[in-house]
Amino acid sequence: MKNKLSVIVCLSSLPFLFTLNGDFVFDDSEAIVKNKDITSEYWTDVFNNDFWGANVKSNLSHKSYRPLTILSFRLNYLLNKSSLSALHFKITNLVCHVICCILLWKVFEHMVNVTLSAISMLCKENGITVLGLCVVYEIVVNLKPKGRDLTKSKGFNYVQVRVGADSIFRIIFITLSAMGLLYLRWIVMGGIKPEFKPTDNPTAFAENSFTKVATYSYIYFLNVLLFIWPKWLCYDWSMGCVQLIKKIADVRMLPVVLMYIYGILLLKAIFYSRNRKSNRTIILAVSLGVIPFLPASNILYPVGFVIAERILYISSAGYCLLIVMGFSKLLHRRSLFTCKIGVFMFLLLLLVYAVRSWSRSIAWQNEYNLFVSALAVCPLNAKVHYNVAKAADANHETSFALAEYKEAIRLFPEYYQAMNNLANILKNQKQFAEAEYYLRAAVKHKKDFPAAWMNLGIVLAHTRRFDQSESAYRTALNYRRKYPDCYYNLGNLYLELNKTEEAINSWSQAIHQNPKHVLAWTNLMALMDNTGQIERALKIIPTVLTELPDAPSINFAIANMYGKLNRYGEAETHFKKAIKLLNIEVQAIHYANLGVLYHRWKKYSLAKEMYINALKIDPTLQTARKNLDSLQRSNK
Repeated sequence: MKNKLSVIVCLSSLPFLFTLNGDFVFDDSEAIVKNKDITSEYWTDVFNNDFWGANVKSNLSHKSYRPLTILSFRLNYLLNKSSLSALHFKITNLVCHVICCILLWKVFEHMVNVTLSAISMLCKENGITVLGLCVVYEIVVNLKPKGRDLTKSKGFNYVQVRVGADSIFRIIFITLSAMGLLYLRWIVMGGIKPEFKPTDNPTAFAENSFTKVATYSYIYFLNVLLFIWPKWLCYDWSMGCVQLIKKIADVRMLPVVLMYIYGILLLKAIFYSRNRKSNRTIILAVSLGVIPFLPASNILYPVGFVIAERILYISSAGYCLLIVMGFSKLLHRRSLFTCKIGVFMFLLLLLVYAVRSWSRSIAWQNEYNLFVSALAVCPLNAKVHYNVAKAADANHETSFALAEYKEAIRLFPEYYQAMNNLANILKNQKQFAEAEYYLRAAVKHKKDFPAAWMNLGIVLAHTRRFDQSESAYRTALNYRRKYPDCYYNLGNLYLELNKTEEAINSWSQAIHQNPKHVLAWTNLMALMDNTGQIERALKIIPTVLTELPDAPSINFAIANMYGKLNRYGEAETHFKKAIKLLNIEVQAIHYANLGVLYHRWKKYSLAKEMYINALKIDPTLQTARKNLDSLQRSNK
């Protein structure tokens, strides 16, 4: 037993063991990094919110109610000393995967289903399907042969089900439990079904019944194919990843028909087989593969995805059981050659799956690799191109990002998020006309898109259309009242218009909504300094240092103010702190201003050193050059 356990632990962990280092990727950003339920002081929030941190009863909620999963994230966070570490989460996931494999082994040994389905449903919705497996198990263990072989040539042997009172009681109890759990889940959701968009699951919005049935059937085939040959793996199968089947002559109908024929033949084989033990195992294996998949099948209700490979995790246990049964049959053949071939093929299959798992876990190490890997699988998925563009932009591959955003928009002409992000890159490249074109297209497709309105305001300000810019900012704030970045940019606009008090009010509003808004604080303090409102600025220094003690720009602004007040020691402290915090990103102006401080403080050798440091970074900085020349002349 110890040897078997060691083999299971090794085989289940080895493909992933060397790829644990990596980043939080894809949905991790919303579900973990940005999810306040993981870092908040109140543990009970997770029972009121969905998986993404939104109120589960809200119309905008995804309705994915997984409080125990979020609690496990919180535990990870606390055990890692209140820090979010991707490595820590990956190790935890690997340990959970190994435990699942061990538990599955014990289940296969005894064919006893799990009893904690209520808890599992609070971790993932398809946990409820365990109860369905329990019912199947109750029926299968009561299968008894009936009658003799009526047609020996065909091996006809039908069965009956003899169910005892205790089995009937268990089946009724399980069924009622399932109904009760589903009803409680409905209450938790506020009696509201989740709302999805056509881009999430295009087939669900198809008007033609044939298209729905045919496309869903093809999607079932793709899921089966992912078990057999998991070459085409993609983190997101939405949008145009799987094109709708609109005609019966579509070539994709062939594998669908073959899949259903195979299913019928399998049922026939079970019905006619004399091997009762084998039949039971096959039925349980197929049930284990099919029943956990039912919530994602779109049969009971539409779901918010096309294919989700994570949904196949439990179903893969049924597939593995079928593979082992086939291998076992080969080993019991009398032909030694057949046994050797069987062993070779089985080991080869394990090796291929292990290598594929390893390569896939490498792709999941960071978003760039993950998103780019999807291009070969789903080239018609606009969301894939959108995410590739985001990753490329973050990786400073601007040309690649521009091309991918444009491809996303070509595939989905109403992709307003892609238009906004594309416009941001164009804005940074000072291509304001093209940026404005995409931003206006974005707000045309989604009028209540605050980010696009704010970015449009920035572009209009750059092109000196100040009235239109202010109007765009106000529109953004109308759709999103708590929008500190927009207030910050509005303050910049007022500064450009010399409306000093309005600028101060806007930046103050940004700070009120986000006390750690570095840019708003920096601009606010600089404006007060430049307009002679030193006393007013001094009053807010304790507050800003409480919120942002290690912000270089804040320390630099404070140092400049203290320097003007001849508070040399305090000014020096903040100048040095700013330079230390900036490290390699320190600019010439930082050394130059510290040089001026020393110059006024009559610490001439230190002033000279700072001016020289400034000129090393930027030899064209004229203020530093003039001050250095002045210092050298006065010392002659």
